[in-house]
Amino acid sequence: MRSRKVTAGVALVAVGTIVLAAVAAMGAGAKTSAGVVGSGKASATKAVCGMGTGKKATGAPIKIGALNMLIPGVDFTTVAKLAAAYFQCVNDNGGINGRPIQYIQYTEDLNPSHEAALARKLVESDKVVGIVGNTSFAECGTNWKYYQSKGFIVIGAGVQAECYSTPSFAEVNMGPRYSNMNAAQYLISKGVKSIVIASPSTLSAYADGFLPKMAKQAGISYKIYPTVLPVTDANSQLTSMVQAAGDHGAIILDFTPDTAPAFLQAAISQGVVDKVMWGSSTPIANAAMAQQFGAFDNKIFINQEVANLDSTGPDETLYQQINAKYTPKIAIQAFGQFGYLDAKEATTALMSIKGAITAKSYNAAVKALVNQKTDMLCKPFYVGNLPYHIPNNSDITVTYNSGKVTQVQGCKALPTNVDPQIGTTLAWEKKYKLVG
Repeated sequence: MRSRKVTAGVALVAVGTIVLAAVAAMGAGAKTSAGVVGSGKASATKAVCGMGTGKKATGAPIKIGALNMLIPGVDFTTVAKLAAAYFQCVNDNGGINGRPIQYIQYTEDLNPSHEAALARKLVESDKVVGIVGNTSFAECGTNWKYYQSKGFIVIGAGVQAECYSTPSFAEVNMGPRYSNMNAAQYLISKGVKSIVIASPSTLSAYADGFLPKMAKQAGISYKIYPTVLPVTDANSQLTSMVQAAGDHGAIILDFTPDTAPAFLQAAISQGVVDKVMWGSSTPIANAAMAQQFGAFDNKIFINQEVANLDSTGPDETLYQQINAKYTPKIAIQAFGQFGYLDAKEATTALMSIKGAITAKSYNAAVKALVNQKTDMLCKPFYVGNLPYHIPNNSDITVTYNSGKVTQVQGCKALPTNVDPQIGTTLAWEKKYKLVG
């Protein structure tokens, strides 16, 4: 597959039928104040893009790169598209002390040699100072040692184990393993007698690997369905999963809006929506899905790694304004929030640099990020000089309700007795004063 290079403002790659069908901004434009989006002075109640000057940056560009997976059944390019939108907002508000950000994006096809080649192209040929917004089933595992050798710390949205167990990545999300874990924690609290979970086969061992221990602790049964993508027979798999869940059981779906609808539609067609309880990881927490699947209103409980989409904090408000202006065809969704946060934290690091902006100075500034407060996360974001990073370790639960995504549970910490990395992370937060 030939790589495709995209810069901010270029036509976007399709993001899946559910997303394309949505009216993206969901009224977000009404929140846009007069003048340039992202302009003004930052405060406790107002977020701005970079310097907030309302004037376009015209200096020498600062190169930032991204590498995202695009395969049949999964489109992870939405994260970088919203990061690109944020960087464009920064460029329309003075850039980084007058210098615009040039955001270079490549897509990869889950081929390790392709992933490795593109990472080296970004660092060695394009000469980016940093890498921001990466999302992939496998890229963390392929490239973490290379990034470490070059002194890079990627701010992205992680998926696989190496995104959360190596020093090369600081993800704004908690990824499918921890999202599934908190989805399971919620369902167990509601008294389910079994949990059945389905994730893409390429990441199931990691994403679902917590379940045997968690089920044993709760005294319930479980079954795991590693699922080959793209799904060709959701009806048959759904029938098997409902049977495995049994009476008073639960099913957790761990798929993006490219794949999850097939299973939800199968449940509706088979008349089994009320047969079990339903849970999900974060990706389907978006308005387009809520509008299409009203049959699951108050019946599917989705772990949401970031703020609910109807929240009104300064970052959420600015995200929706940016989405309405720069990416109006993309539905308001968690993946968009991830992209916003990735670019926001990278911009904070860039603006903190005194002197020349180089790969060395930028990545040092990333490592220095601590206690970065945002209304989009339950806890402040941080990086720090750590062997691995799991700054997003507490989140909320949402459901569908009358075409909207509504919150049903506030911030809930990940259990520390299931994955030892969580307990270690919380100890580091106190020891190194990473959060306020």
